[in-house]
Amino acid sequence: MEERVAAHYMREDLATRLLSLLETQGRDPARLRPEDLVGVEDMHVGGRAATERFARSLPLQPGMEILDIGSGLGGAARYLALAYGCRVTGIDLTPALVAAARILSERVGMGDRVRFEEGSALDLSFPDGSFDGAYTIHVGMNVADKRRFYGEAFRVVKPGGFFALYDVVRLTGEPDYPVPWAESPETSHLATPDMLEELLRELGFEVREVIDRTAEGAAAMAESARRIAEPGAAARASAPVVMGNAYRAKIDNIAAALGDRRLGAFEIHCRRP
Repeated sequence: MEERVAAHYMREDLATRLLSLLETQGRDPARLRPEDLVGVEDMHVGGRAATERFARSLPLQPGMEILDIGSGLGGAARYLALAYGCRVTGIDLTPALVAAARILSERVGMGDRVRFEEGSALDLSFPDGSFDGAYTIHVGMNVADKRRFYGEAFRVVKPGGFFALYDVVRLTGEPDYPVPWAESPETSHLATPDMLEELLRELGFEVREVIDRTAEGAAAMAESARRIAEPGAAARASAPVVMGNAYRAKIDNIAAALGDRRLGAFEIHCRRP
């Protein structure tokens, strides 16, 4: 199953294509700033605005060691390092995403503040209690064994530390496929917010807050669907590079499913006792 998930996100020459896209947008790939990556680096519902909202609910302090489980292109990790002074380690299953995250971080001068490793969220390579906190953004939808997934997060967070997730969840039904995280139902493992909350409590977490971000997510994805349909938009957008040829259908389908609340976008914030 993990091989199929990694293959879904695998793109040939991803880093090179992203740098070329930035050049098309008028940026100099040799002189990139962190703000130049906004709109390119965030692979989740709501983009940078969602990252900022999510981060505001985390108990972050300068110098904290944080783990990003399923770090993608590294956008959230770089944001937390830059805005909050944390040291962030990201792990991801897909080699192309790890390579792109490293290259983008180096290009914006943040190679010493974030690091990215290839690895499985179901078998983290870190000792018990390695991190002050951990989070995951839009990863759980691809994970069937959520007990092991969140159990590993519990293991590597120090007592008193935090764990948080921001995920697409099932509310009243299933989406039409493809969607950004899956071409078909076989690699989509959606859970309801209640199911996730119950599981997290069973694993030992204290659930501190559950936040419904569906309205914001639906509005953001509807706007993304509108923009990507404009003439010439694809040449300036990251979606074709990151999502592949079916990007229009993926965006339209997630926008529709959030819009009619078949799916939701939820944050769950926890503490490890």
